[in-house]
Amino acid sequence: MNLATHYTCDDCHATFSLDKPALLCEACGGLLEIGYDLGSADARRITDRAAARRDLGLWRWADLLPLPRGAEPLHLGEGDTPLMPTRRLGRHVGLPNLLIKNDTLMPTGSFKDRGFSVAVGFARALDVKQAFTYSSGNAGASFAAYAARAGIEATVLVEDVANESKIAAISLTGARVLRLRYRSSLEIFAGVSALSEAGFYCFVNFINPVRHEGMKTYAYEICEALGWRAPDVMVHPVGTGGGLYGAWKGFRELRALGLIDRLPKMVGVQPAASAPLVRAFAEGKTAAGRHGDANKTVAQSIAGDAPIQGGSRVLRAVYESGGRVVAVDDNDLFEAMRLLGEEGVSAEPSAAASTAALLRARAQGWVSESDTVVSVVTGGALKQPSALAQAARPPAGTVQADPAELLRIFREDLV
Repeated sequence: MNLATHYTCDDCHATFSLDKPALLCEACGGLLEIGYDLGSADARRITDRAAARRDLGLWRWADLLPLPRGAEPLHLGEGDTPLMPTRRLGRHVGLPNLLIKNDTLMPTGSFKDRGFSVAVGFARALDVKQAFTYSSGNAGASFAAYAARAGIEATVLVEDVANESKIAAISLTGARVLRLRYRSSLEIFAGVSALSEAGFYCFVNFINPVRHEGMKTYAYEICEALGWRAPDVMVHPVGTGGGLYGAWKGFRELRALGLIDRLPKMVGVQPAASAPLVRAFAEGKTAAGRHGDANKTVAQSIAGDAPIQGGSRVLRAVYESGGRVVAVDDNDLFEAMRLLGEEGVSAEPSAAASTAALLRARAQGWVSESDTVVSVVTGGALKQPSALAQAARPPAGTVQADPAELLRIFREDLV
């Protein structure tokens, strides 16, 4: 059973068939959204089927994903990451019901695998042979891995802030890598749009209408783990915002199916040095303009001075949910990395942004002590080794590998 029915344009509301690859609206150039026939769905059957197919990871929710009938899921083990209660962190920030959604455990080490598993699988089913995306690193590595598995020839346009480890991870799978020189994210979006309009198939968030569909599975997994209850607040790092927006769509679908009775507040987090969505939200705007300098933050994966299409979808999700967009500085990010480390979770700076935002959330008044809060951790610390070295505490010292000396030191610790 697959409930996906059509594309609809956000702007002109034109509809298009799902039987061919599509990017922006052919009529007006607007963003396309995939629609589902939820009215005819049997919610109990969907959840029973999902529970019986846990070996498929996020693809156990195939009824609610746009996989053409008869097509094989593109599965590398993504999905069903842990929703972890915290030992110390929740007490530290005054949120005893804080949960961590640990997406560092994905096949390529980041949450991007949710989107690319679905989007590349969909493209393979429609016989796409060549495609591209742009990335600060994590999306590129994920796209390259899934494209390799699908037999799609991949080109990744890499932002010049990407570190060598991330570029190596992309190249390892055989993708072509092109570094980008630019002054603003707006230049990247112009180039990506031009390629898309010229007929080159694109996997950039939102320009590709399928990628954020995989992010809906956040909502499915979280609500299932909570006994078919939505959290009060979900906090997510935001670059282009596909994770936050896709999760919001997933929560809304669950409510439409009658599986949950309320929706969470969606909170997006950006680095203070590069926070166009934070400024737009503060000014009550529905679209963000250029703001900040992406080179002045350690949060490489979410740094950008302008969002795609003004970030209109992300802002809409935030406003509709009663949430917000908040900024964190680099010191907050390093502190959050250490606090997560004490929970056994290894996060790169951008991934720690959702936790960094909670350091002063109670004082700022946008969460309450009784709230169930889900903080999504999106990528592992080894994605950005130099930042890991900055955040980590230094070694306690160097000692001689001598039994007597080691015994002396350990016994002193017991005193």
